[in-house]
Amino acid sequence: MPFNKKSLRRKVEAQLDGIADQAEDLRKQVVDRAPGVRDQILDRLPDREELIDMLPDKRQLLDLRDDLFDRLPDGVTEKLPESAKPKKRSRLKRVAVFGVVAGAGAAAFSAVRRRATPPPVPFPQPARPAPTPPTEAKAAPAKETPVKKAAAKKAPAKKAAAKKTAPAKKAPAKKA
Repeated sequence: MPFNKKSLRRKVEAQLDGIADQAEDLRKQVVDRAPGVRDQILDRLPDREELIDMLPDKRQLLDLRDDLFDRLPDGVTEKLPESAKPKKRSRLKRVAVFGVVAGAGAAAFSAVRRRATPPPVPFPQPARPAPTPPTEAKAAPAKETPVKKAAAKKAPAKKAAAKKTAPAKKAPAKKA
C-alpha cells in the first residue's frame, strides 16, 4: 500500500507547528523572568576587585603556558601560530638576570664579611738551624760492583718424581 504523501506531510507540519508554539511560549517565559535571573546571577558574582585578586599573576600564567606547550606533540606545536609559542629568549634572560643578581649578592656578602673579621694570625714557624760551615771536599764514593750469586739447583717437582715411579696396575675390565 503506497504512502499517502499528503497525509504524512500534514502530520509533520502539525508537529512542527506544535514545536514552534512551544518555542514561542518558552521565549516569552524567558523574557518575563530574565530580569530576576539576571539579578540572581549578578548577586552571585564577586566584585571586580575580588575577581582580579583571584586571578594568578602574569608570571604564573606564562609558566603554565610554557609547560603546556612543552607537553604538546610536535605535530600540534608546528601548527600553532608564532604568537602562541613561548619565547625562549625571555627564559634565558631571566636565568641570566638571576645569575647576575646572585653574583652581586655573593660579592657584597663576602666584602662585608671580609671587613668584619680581622686578618688571620700567621702560624708560627720553627726557627731554621744555622747552616754548617763548608769542610773539606768530600770525595765521591766509589761505585760498588754488584756480586753475582751462583744459581742454585732446584729440587725436582713432586709431579716429576711421581712420573718416574712405576705406574700402578689397573684392574682388568670385565666383559659383559
